[in-house]
Amino acid sequence: MLWGVTAIVLGVIILLSLVLPSQFWWFGLAALLIAAGIWLLRCC
Repeated sequence: MLWGVTAIVLGVIILLSLVLPSQFWWFGLAALLIAAGIWLLRCC
């Protein structure tokens, strides 16, 4: 089950990386880091 979900997510990421410009990925990385920071502050 976990391998299937991982394969689907990786496939979607690869398809999006072919379509979307590189600036989007920096925005996505920043949003991911902010979300991870908020999650860590709330959890720990």
